[in-house]
Amino acid sequence: MTPYRAVIGLAGHVDHGKTLLIKALTGITTARAHEQAIGMTQDLGFAHFDDGQGNTIGVIDVPGHERYIRNMVAGLWSLDLVLLVIAADEGWMPMTGDHLRLLKAMGVPRLLVCINKCDLVSPDELELLEESLLERVMDESGMVPDIVSVSAKTGANMAALHTAIVRQLADLPASQAAREQGAPRLYVDRVFTANGTGTVLTGTLQQGSLKVGDKLRLYPADREVQVRSLQAYHQSVDEIGAVCRVAVGLKKVPHKEVARGHCLTSATGQCEAATHLIVRLNAESLSGKALRTQEIEVALGSWHGRARFVPIKDTRLARLIFTSPIPCFFGQPLAIIRHGSSELLHGARIVWCGDIHPARRKALHTLLGELPDDLEHYNPATLQLGLNGYVLASRFDQQPEQITPLGEWLLDNCWLAQSRDQLLATLASEPLSAAELATRFGIALPVTQALLQQLKSEQLVRLHHDKWQPGSGESEDDLGEEAQLVLKVVRDQGKEGYEPGKLGPGGVELDPFITRKLPAALQQGLLQKGALQKQLRNLARLKYLVQLDGPIYYDAELYNQMVAAVLAGQQVGDLIDMASLKEITGLSRKYAIPFCLRMEMDGWVRREENERRVLRLPQTQDEMEPA
Repeated sequence: MTPYRAVIGLAGHVDHGKTLLIKALTGITTARAHEQAIGMTQDLGFAHFDDGQGNTIGVIDVPGHERYIRNMVAGLWSLDLVLLVIAADEGWMPMTGDHLRLLKAMGVPRLLVCINKCDLVSPDELELLEESLLERVMDESGMVPDIVSVSAKTGANMAALHTAIVRQLADLPASQAAREQGAPRLYVDRVFTANGTGTVLTGTLQQGSLKVGDKLRLYPADREVQVRSLQAYHQSVDEIGAVCRVAVGLKKVPHKEVARGHCLTSATGQCEAATHLIVRLNAESLSGKALRTQEIEVALGSWHGRARFVPIKDTRLARLIFTSPIPCFFGQPLAIIRHGSSELLHGARIVWCGDIHPARRKALHTLLGELPDDLEHYNPATLQLGLNGYVLASRFDQQPEQITPLGEWLLDNCWLAQSRDQLLATLASEPLSAAELATRFGIALPVTQALLQQLKSEQLVRLHHDKWQPGSGESEDDLGEEAQLVLKVVRDQGKEGYEPGKLGPGGVELDPFITRKLPAALQQGLLQKGALQKQLRNLARLKYLVQLDGPIYYDAELYNQMVAAVLAGQQVGDLIDMASLKEITGLSRKYAIPFCLRMEMDGWVRREENERRVLRLPQTQDEMEPA
């Protein structure tokens, strides 16, 4: 049989013997010295045992007192099985019910009721208690649990408890491979510093696997970290898979930058660091409750803290607003607790991570209302596709229907047709950059760029002077990266024009102005190839630049605008003096004379002594193109 790893937990009312039960089961005392002194568990305790078949089972002891309910919830999120411990001499207590409701809200999949201290009651009393507890648990949770009665103090029936645990976990070997696949997910429950290791965090590796040297992401900071060392149940390992209690040593991560509730995963783990969530409240938690906006406490993963609860009218949805980002995942269960008490208000599942513009909320709420009851196999990228009309193709293993792939994106067919029409209609009115179009239509810039490239391939648009406009022909984005950068440098010079620098030894171009504008890699390429002059001549040939005597290079559009300004209001045969031309163009004599020479070469004017006679006037934009 394939070996497996599992993590179970013990929950229940204070002083019902959970810690002693763990010692009887594992031989390990989880209570710290100060907890033993007061006889009360205050924080999470950890142990483990071998089930006799080569499987390692981790055990988490959670506090029973309501004062430590937040610590208790931090231990529930990743458990394969919970033992709900109930003392035979006291029976069902308030915290018993609270713990049962919390473990159900946190999505614990298996439940085993363990009646402890059976040596303190008669067999008849024990039988009646078993029957009443079975009925109570079924009413409270809808689960039908096994019940085992033991005495941790005397050891009575501990073998039966061991057998019941193993039986409950019998289906795990079949899912072990699946549990280890996918991105690792570990919520931190403890952080400390160890000599020779540095910062160490502990938690339950709920899925995936870890190995020494892995580069991972730590949320909510979304910072890269590297695994220095791994320990599982006090043994150093090079690699470990889910589900398992793990201690992870991190390289060069200060102790103060990690805390309980942080999450360790990979770049592909789809973890979100969000201050806004939309959750779907469990149906059973809504019975007879009037929803209202209020301050509440939230427990998810090993994180807990305060949030603002805002119900969404006429739905099972609610918004949770936090003061700082928390790490979370789509479909993740969470518990909503009344602020300042141990009362569970609602169990819920996360159905949306992040804020959304008010104008789009109604559409999102409609999509969320159509989600299936079982979110385990639902791909949240489907929501993104329905809301935005596009999504990264990498978010789907199989391409959905009615979808068009475009580069690294998948586009909804109806959305694609509508967006193309909107882009073309807008560009027909005014040329705009890709960034301006993305902002205007609320489309991600990479998607906008992909759409424009599609339209360009169909010769419907072209890029001119950093603006997209209708039509075919030369498009500036077809220029090489070096050419685009040189073009930008010339344009940035405006009416001063750009004059290439003098040649240095060996003919290498040493122009400090342009070299400080270019990234190092391109700078080296231009210098080593001696390619600057070639780029300038080629841009002039393609009519992006105009070369004046000097040589001085002008942006072609700027040159055409200045020609149009000079000829505005003139008639063929009119004379223009140099003073008027300089006033109209704003050029100094250094640039005005080369500018006039270029106008003469392009056939606009003819020199007559110190004046220029107008030979022709521009009628269309095409006639403005320099010769």
